Amino acid sequence: MAFLAWAFIYGCAATCGVIAAHFICSRVQRHEDGPAPLALHPAIPIVLFALLGGFASREGTHAAAHLGVFALLGIPLIGAWYSDARIGIVPDVFTLVPLGVIAILVLLHHTWWIAISAFVVFGAFACAAVFSRGRGMGWGDAKLAMLTGAVLGLPLSLLTLGLACFAATAVSVVRDRGTKPIAFAPYIVVAMLLAFVVPLPWIGV
Repeated sequence: MAFLAWAFIYGCAATCGVIAAHFICSRVQRHEDGPAPLALHPAIPIVLFALLGGFASREGTHAAAHLGVFALLGIPLIGAWYSDARIGIVPDVFTLVPLGVIAILVLLHHTWWIAISAFVVFGAFACAAVFSRGRGMGWGDAKLAMLTGAVLGLPLSLLTLGLACFAATAVSVVRDRGTKPIAFAPYIVVAMLLAFVVPLPWIGV
């Protein structure tokens, strides 16, 4: 029963993210030099996030409050995934709003390690965005990476983003020898979801 309940909750959260992304995408003009649109069916992120919620509840390593927070976080994450796949852009609403909430919590609870983790990760991706002039790495990707650092912490976020970079690079090289920009947010989001559900005791997670 817990599997079905959490799968339903996560499916609803993902649906909200897709609806929000579809609303925003219909009002934003994609850049001509941006990543080519992907034919991503809305059911794919919804079903995958629903299954993640169900399996995470069965692992027994996540408290109900933890599962609930990540379900809410799934709304902007799935929204960023779907938007980047559709128009090659990660709208600020999907990164700055959750980062703003996290910033308030950091100030209230003095959990400065979260802020340090977020800014270290953002710094690395911001440098990539500057040097690539937004083609190899966009500012939306950098903000999403910052959110990853805040949510997962420094060790796990570095591993997660490293795997995302490796996967995106491999796909880009196989697809068009790395000559065209690629939507990076889907790789970051999927890596984050896997990091959430797969325990990694060897790095203390």
